Amino acid sequence: MNIAKLSVFRPIAMGMVIIFILIIGTVSLRNMPVDLFPDLTFPVAAVTVTYDGAGPEEVENLLASPLENVMGTLPNVESISSVSRNGGALILVSFEWGTDMDFATLNMREQIDAVRDSLPSEVPIPKVLRFNPSDIPIMQLGVAGSEEDLTEVKKIIEDQIKPSLDSVPGVAAVTIEGQLEKEIRLTADPDKLSQYGVTLTHLQQLIGSENLNIPSGSIETENKNLPLRVTGEFESVEDLKNLSVPTESGTVKLSQLVDINETMKPAIQESYLNGEPAIGFSIQKQSGSNTVSVVNDINEKLEEIQPSLPNDMEIKTVFDQAKFINQSISAVVWNIIIGSILAAAVLYLFLRNIRSTLIIGLSIPISIVGAFILMYFSGQTINLLTLGGLALGVGMMVDNSIVILENIYRLRQEGKSLKNAAVEGTKEVGSAIIASTLTTVVVFLPIVFVTGLAAQLFKPLALAVTYSLIASLFTALIIVPLLSSLLMNRNESKSIFQVRFDRVNNWYRRVLDKTLKHPKKTVGFTVLLLALSAAGTPFIGTEFLPAQDQSFVNISANLPAGSSLEATEDVTEEINKILEDVEEVELSYLTAGGTDNFSVGAGSQTNRATYSVLLVPISEREKSDLEVAETIRKNVKTIPNADISVSASDSGFSADPIAINIIGPDLDVLKELSDDVLESISEVEGVREPVSSIESNNPEVQILIDREKASSYGIGSSQISTAISNATRGLVASNLARDGNQLDIRLTVDDKFTDSLDSLENLLVEAQTGQKVPLSAVAEIKRGLGPSEITRTDRLRQVEITASLLNRDLGTVTDEIRAKLVKDVPLPGNAYKITFGGQDEQMNDAFFKLSGALALAIVLVYMVMAGQFESFLYPFIIMFSVPLTAIGIIFGLLISFQPLGVGSLIGMLILTGIVVNNAIVLVDYINQLRETGMDTRSAILEAGPIRLRPILMTALTTILGLVPLSLGFGEGTEIQQPMAIVIVFGLSVATFITLVFIPVVYYLIDQRRQKRQDKKKEIEA
Repeated sequence: MNIAKLSVFRPIAMGMVIIFILIIGTVSLRNMPVDLFPDLTFPVAAVTVTYDGAGPEEVENLLASPLENVMGTLPNVESISSVSRNGGALILVSFEWGTDMDFATLNMREQIDAVRDSLPSEVPIPKVLRFNPSDIPIMQLGVAGSEEDLTEVKKIIEDQIKPSLDSVPGVAAVTIEGQLEKEIRLTADPDKLSQYGVTLTHLQQLIGSENLNIPSGSIETENKNLPLRVTGEFESVEDLKNLSVPTESGTVKLSQLVDINETMKPAIQESYLNGEPAIGFSIQKQSGSNTVSVVNDINEKLEEIQPSLPNDMEIKTVFDQAKFINQSISAVVWNIIIGSILAAAVLYLFLRNIRSTLIIGLSIPISIVGAFILMYFSGQTINLLTLGGLALGVGMMVDNSIVILENIYRLRQEGKSLKNAAVEGTKEVGSAIIASTLTTVVVFLPIVFVTGLAAQLFKPLALAVTYSLIASLFTALIIVPLLSSLLMNRNESKSIFQVRFDRVNNWYRRVLDKTLKHPKKTVGFTVLLLALSAAGTPFIGTEFLPAQDQSFVNISANLPAGSSLEATEDVTEEINKILEDVEEVELSYLTAGGTDNFSVGAGSQTNRATYSVLLVPISEREKSDLEVAETIRKNVKTIPNADISVSASDSGFSADPIAINIIGPDLDVLKELSDDVLESISEVEGVREPVSSIESNNPEVQILIDREKASSYGIGSSQISTAISNATRGLVASNLARDGNQLDIRLTVDDKFTDSLDSLENLLVEAQTGQKVPLSAVAEIKRGLGPSEITRTDRLRQVEITASLLNRDLGTVTDEIRAKLVKDVPLPGNAYKITFGGQDEQMNDAFFKLSGALALAIVLVYMVMAGQFESFLYPFIIMFSVPLTAIGIIFGLLISFQPLGVGSLIGMLILTGIVVNNAIVLVDYINQLRETGMDTRSAILEAGPIRLRPILMTALTTILGLVPLSLGFGEGTEIQQPMAIVIVFGLSVATFITLVFIPVVYYLIDQRRQKRQDKKKEIEA
C-alpha cells in the first residue's frame, strides 16, 4: 500500500517541482532588464567649466590650476588630469576602485563651492559629471532638411517629438543637438554712438531696466486687496525699436542708434545626415531600465506620431544600441541551443537510449531556468556577459547529470531494479559530483577580491556560471534520479557504437597497464610535452579585450587650431564624397564643431568634426568594421590640411590601444619630444594614426597694454578688456518672450570695426572721465602664437600620443615601441619622462590581478578537495591535472591566432575548476575499490575503464557545448571566444592526458608511500 502511494506521489511531486521552477523562472526572465553589458561603475568624475574668450594659458592658470588643487584634497583620489583649451577646461578626477561615487561627486561640488570666489566673476559655476557608461545615449536620431527649414524642424522636434518621447517609460532625457536659435541683434556703429555720447554698456543697462514686469505693492478698493504690477516687458521687436534713449543730443529712438534685426545666432556647431543639414537628438535611458524594451517603446511612439508630422519629415536612426544587443544576445542564445543539442547527441551516442537522452535533455532547460531565478534575485541583468556565462556553463550543466545518469544506467544494465539503481547510483557518485561542482564554483571566489575594469566586466559572468552549476547540481541530485526511476529502461542488446567503445575500453586498459609498468617514462614524456608547449609561449601575443564588430565606425577630423567652422565644413564635404563610394556604409551623421553626444568636452572646437558612420549588418558585408575603417582611412589620407582619424570596434569602456604620455614642464620641449615620438612609432608595423594631444600653435591676437599710457587717461585693464569683449562678442542686454521661448537681445558692434587689426586699433575705449581714446593709444596689438590645448596630469604638463592597431597584438607592438623610444627619443634631463597608459596599462593591471586570482583559485580548489577526501595526498595527486591544461591552451591560442587577454585568463580560471572534475571522479572510484580490498594496481586497472565513459561524456559535452562560441559564430561573441578557445583546447588535451597521467602519478606516490610503510615496519620490527 505504502509503495503504491509512493509510486503515485513521486511523479506528482516531481511534476509540481518542475512546474514551480518553470513558472518562477519565466517570471524572473520577463522582469530581468536586458542590456548590452552589466551596469558598470567607473570611479571617474569630470568637472567642466567655460570661460568665453579665454585662451588655453589663461584657462590653465585661472581655472584648471585652482580646481586641480582643490580636487587634490579629496579622499581616495588616484589621479587628476586636465585639458585647457580656448574657452574652457575639462578636469578628470580618477578615484580608487570601490569609491562611493555619489559621495565623491558631492564632495567635489562642495570643494568647488569653496573655491568659487577665487575664479573669475564672469565664469559660470563649474559642472560636475560622473563618467557612467549607462549615461551613453541608447539611441541617436536625425532629421534632415534644407537650411531654411531647419528652424521649423527643430521647433517640431521640441514641441511634438521630444514631449512624446519624454513620456515613454524608461526614458531619462532627450537631448537636441544644433545651435539653430533666433536672437534679436542690435548692431551698433561706435562712431555714431560716440556722436550721441552713448556706449554699449549704457544701452545694455537701459534695455535691461526697461524690459521688466515689476511688482509694486497693492491697493485696497471696493473691499478688495489688489496687487499692483508695472508691466514694461517688450512684446515685440517694434517695442524695442520705439524705445526712447536719452542722449547728449536729446531723446532718440533706439532704432536711430542701432540696426535692429531678428536673425539666427552665430553657429558654432552644425549637424548633417548623409551630407544634408540636419537636427539630431539623442535619448538616454533611466538607470536599471530595460534597454531593448525602452527602444521598442520609442520606436512604437515614433510610429504613432509620424502621421502628425509633415509628409517630407523622416526620422532616421543613426545609432541603436538595442539592435546590437538583440543581434549579440540572439547569437549567444543560438550558441547555447546548438551546444545543448551537441551535448544531447553525445549522450545518445554513448548510451543509445532515447529515454536517458530525454532525461538529460530535460535537465538542461531546468538548470538554465534555475540559473535565471538565482540571477534575478541577485539583481543581475540579461546581457552579453551573463548569457556568455550560461553559454560557457551549458556543457558543464549536464556534467553532474551525466555522471549520475551513467552510473544509474550501468547498475540498471547489471540487473538492478529502477529504484535501487537510482538510489545506489546517486549515492555512489554523489559526493564526487558535489566535490567537483564546488571546485568549479570556488574558482570564481577570488574575482570578488579583484578590482578594476576586468572585475567589473567578469563578475556577472562568474555569477552566471556559478548559478548555472548550482542549479545543475540540484537537478542532478534531485530531478535526474527521480526521472531515472520512472523513465529509464535497459538496453537488451549492444549497439555497434557500444561494441566499438568496448574495444576502445579494452585498448585503454592495455595502455594503462603498459604505462603502469613504465611510470617514470610516462611522467618524463608528459613533462617533455609540457616543456615543448611552453616553448610556444613567446609566439602568443597579448591584448586587453578583443575588438567587437558593432557595425559602427567613428571618424574624427581635426583642422589646424583656430580654423573656422566654414573651413571645417569644407573638409567634411570631401569626406562625404569618399563615404559615398564605400558600399558598406548605410548612413553617416556628422557633427561639425564642438563635441558629439558620446564624449565629454569643454571649450570651443570649431576646427573639429566627428562622424558616426553606421554600416550595413555583418551578414550583408564581407569586410569587418576594422577593414572598412582601414579602407576609409586610406582614402581620406589624400585630404590636405586635416588630421583625420578613423576607428572601429570601440567597446565604449576600454582606452586607446596605444597611449604614450610625455610629462614635463616646458610646452616647447614637450612639442619637440611628441614630434620625435610620433615619427618613431609611425615606423612600427600595425600602428595606425598616431595623434598628439598638443597641436600646432594656435594663432592669436595679443594685446599688450601700456599701463603708464592707460593710467594717464584713467583707463584700467578691465575697462580695455570689457570694451574689446563687447565689440567682438557682443553682450546680452535682455530677452524677448515669444510663444513660450526667450529670444536674446544682443548688442554687437558692426563687423567692419573688428574684422582687421587696423579696425581693432581704432576701437574707442571710454575713460572714467568720459573721454574716448583709440585702443592703439593705450596698447600694442600684434599677431602671435599660443598653445591650442594644454593637458596636465597630477598638476604636471603632459602630452598624450594615442594610436590604434591593425592586425597585430597589443603586447608585441608595445614592446617594440618601448625599445624604439629608448633608442630614438633621448629625454632632456630628469624633469621629463615617458609613461604608457591606455589599454597597455589596463591590460597589465588586469593581468596582475587575475594572475593572483588564478593562484588563489588553485589553492581554494586544493582546500575543497582536501576537505572532501579528508586527505592532503589525493587532492595533491588530482592537482597534477591543472598544469597539463597549459599544453592545450598554448596549442589552441597558437592555431587560432588568438592573443592572450583578459578573456583567456578568465577561461584559465574556469578551466582550473573544470579539469580536476574528471580526476576527482577517477580517484574517488579508485579509493572506493581499494576500500573493498583491491591492491592499487588492480584498482586502477578496474576503475579506469569503468570511469572512462562518464569522463569522456562529461568532457565531450563541455567541449562540444563551447565549440560554437570558440568558432565565434554570430555578432557580439568576441569577448567569450577567447574563454571558449582556452576551455575547449585545454580540456581536450588535459582529459586524454589525465586518463593516463593521473593514474600513473597515483601509482608512483602510492608505491613510495608503501615503501615508507614497509621500511617503517622493518625498523619497528
